[in-house]
Amino acid sequence: MTVGVFTFTDAGSLACRKNIIDLENDTIVGVLVDAAHTPSVVNDDVYSDISANECDDADYIASFAEGHVITNIAWTLQSTRNFKLDADDLDFGNAVTIAAKYLYLLKRAGASLVAGDLIVGFMDLQTEGGNASSTNGNFDPGWDPTNGLFVDTLTP
Repeated sequence: MTVGVFTFTDAGSLACRKNIIDLENDTIVGVLVDAAHTPSVVNDDVYSDISANECDDADYIASFAEGHVITNIAWTLQSTRNFKLDADDLDFGNAVTIAAKYLYLLKRAGASLVAGDLIVGFMDLQTEGGNASSTNGNFDPGWDPTNGLFVDTLTP
């Protein structure tokens, strides 16, 4: 499944710009959140802002209770003044039952997620509403094949 557009939260964007979050070197994890949550670029700053609505399906909790570590995340120069953030696609399993609406990216500071872990941003898994789900099937959110997670275009 291809996910929606990645949206930095205000706090996440600022933390990246100040190098409080180093996307290429920190442990960045994906956390699934259900449709009961309403994302906010202003108010979703830390894990405790979303944790009450984190996916609670047994298959998710069994393997990803501390978030799904995102691998090979990197910025590249796509073309003049166009920078692409990309990473390996996520695989939450091939025979799992999971339902979630949003995928949040967070900086996990330790081995476990804690209330103050910083949110980088989020994306909608199913833009037409409701949860994206699998029943004993694949749950593999993939970034946009051309643009990855995010493209940053600088203007003069």
